[in-house]
Amino acid sequence: MNIFHNIYWVKTYLLPVVNISIIAFVIYRTYLLISGTRAIQVIKGLALIILALWISQFLGLGTISWLLNQLIQVAVIAVIILFQPEIRRMLSKIGQNRFLGAFFKESINIIDTLANSVEELSNKKIGALIVIESNIGLKNYIESGVYIDGVLGSGLLLSIFKEVSPLHDGAVIIRGERIIAAKCILPLTERHELLEGYGTRHLAALGLAEETDAFIIVVSGETGKISIASNGKIEMGASKNRLKERLNQLLTNKSR
Repeated sequence: MNIFHNIYWVKTYLLPVVNISIIAFVIYRTYLLISGTRAIQVIKGLALIILALWISQFLGLGTISWLLNQLIQVAVIAVIILFQPEIRRMLSKIGQNRFLGAFFKESINIIDTLANSVEELSNKKIGALIVIESNIGLKNYIESGVYIDGVLGSGLLLSIFKEVSPLHDGAVIIRGERIIAAKCILPLTERHELLEGYGTRHLAALGLAEETDAFIIVVSGETGKISIASNGKIEMGASKNRLKERLNQLLTNKSR
């Protein structure tokens, strides 16, 4: 009898709590992934339409209920089409879980090489946009630029970003310890209000950080200040030590 009682207790009380907890967690994590993007406003609008639909059904307003139901079906398709970047970002975040795949290891030399190169670019006020590929491939962006596939080095980076270089306008994409391509075109963020007064490099860095898990470094050509973008956020005025700290975190997470 105790066994049956325990089974009844689990089905009646425990499983509903587990189901509600899982659904609440999924909704919460989804909200965190899309918060701060244009998609959150559309989700709020859809929620209001759904609420209006429930109210109209409760009041027995058949025609209004039918119209709202048709509107919701069209809106869902429109959201999928219009917000592909946000959906890709959400799915890529899920795919970044360490239990879903093995992260590749990289030599720690990339930290010193990049930090020293960025510091030199900063001191000389040479504008730069450097992308470090992580778990999400950047093939589309690589194909938009000039293929290089050269060993990462300070000399090569500086020569690319000097204004006399035909490759200086655009982003450099790094994979492992190699510069894969230069003059690459990146997507621009639509959150312009966050970067008022900053140039296209900063808009592109945040735009790519919103769509992928890449790590992006920006050097301002006017002030020499260093900015870091990742996970849909951008950090302004980073020091060399801060850059090395973030790079160390990046490579440590990859190696796990």
